[in-house]
Amino acid sequence: MPKCYIGRDKARWALPRLILRDRDNHPVAHFLRIGAAALPPMARFSAPAIGLSMFRQGPREAPMRIVSRNNGRSASVTHDHIMATVMTLLRERQVTPRGGRLRVLDIGCGDGALVDHLQYALAAALPGLAIEVHGFDIGEQGYNDGDQFDTAIGRLAARHPHIEWRERISLQSDVEPWRYPSGFFDLAISNQVLEHVDDLTTFLAELQRCLSPNGASVHVFPLSSCIVEAHCQTPFAHWIRDFDRRVDWIELLSRLNIGSYRRHSNILGHSDRHDHAVQTAQYIQCWTRYRDFRTIADACDAAALSVTSGLTKGLFIAKLRSLLRLAPPTGYRRSRLMGLDWLSFAIGRHLSSSTLVIRPASYDIGRRIAAEKAARTMREAA
Repeated sequence: MPKCYIGRDKARWALPRLILRDRDNHPVAHFLRIGAAALPPMARFSAPAIGLSMFRQGPREAPMRIVSRNNGRSASVTHDHIMATVMTLLRERQVTPRGGRLRVLDIGCGDGALVDHLQYALAAALPGLAIEVHGFDIGEQGYNDGDQFDTAIGRLAARHPHIEWRERISLQSDVEPWRYPSGFFDLAISNQVLEHVDDLTTFLAELQRCLSPNGASVHVFPLSSCIVEAHCQTPFAHWIRDFDRRVDWIELLSRLNIGSYRRHSNILGHSDRHDHAVQTAQYIQCWTRYRDFRTIADACDAAALSVTSGLTKGLFIAKLRSLLRLAPPTGYRRSRLMGLDWLSFAIGRHLSSSTLVIRPASYDIGRRIAAEKAARTMREAA
């Protein structure tokens, strides 16, 4: 298999967007739909009636309004969640814009939908900053559909005509360094990308190089612990390592109308359930690299990066607000109860995508050694 550190399905443009756009069939939707149905009738229409602080939209003293073109909502709940996560990091000063400008990178930008949403929503929420959103995707081995790339550029140009998008959006090889200067970005985003990254060490090294020391990155993707395989909507399919048993399992669940057989038969031309099972098993084998949190944390340690999972709960909040027909969240509050955010991640990582915030980490060991020497000298002098 050729080397790849951003999965090819992100460069296929249309395929992953068609798969991931099926939000109503996503396991988190089913989970939250059940929860919403269990609420009292009045609670379904009023977040304050629920009495939970997690439904509030950021701090009372400094509310921020997030605006998008579709009546205050983006085309994707995940995009709403990413935007709310970004606003949380800015509010907490975990991301520090420089020179009156906020530079954002969308890693694996696909058709440019997230680039469009971030450019519009960040400019509306942060009028005092110049917003500069960039993006790139992988475009080799026949997966570069030039027409769709040009279409994405044209769509962005129509919505943001003052920006030269061909300078901001690009396709590049998966075997070359990212084309940006060191420390160029304040913020990096990836949406459903890290489960396709083959060479995680190279990916994290480039991420660390391109982020400013006071920057951060947000990554939304399923960990290996997620029960339902995100691309075929089949429980446990990615846990089965024996290829033939994986095919049998996907075919069995397809016959029970569990999974994405009907949708993929229309979109991808799968002739029958067995053909669907074989092709889906091949896709999982070749184009996914599921990892657990510890593996990612170890790789971040080696790359001088810190990683935290505390905002994973936000995707469930955003989805529940969508089901209750409430406005998208404008930010998230950290739990005041120690361990509750971790508990949300410990449960949520099994149900849907996780949200990891990865930041550059550094420590001035020379200053510590100097301070310890000075203190030792003072004790000896005394």
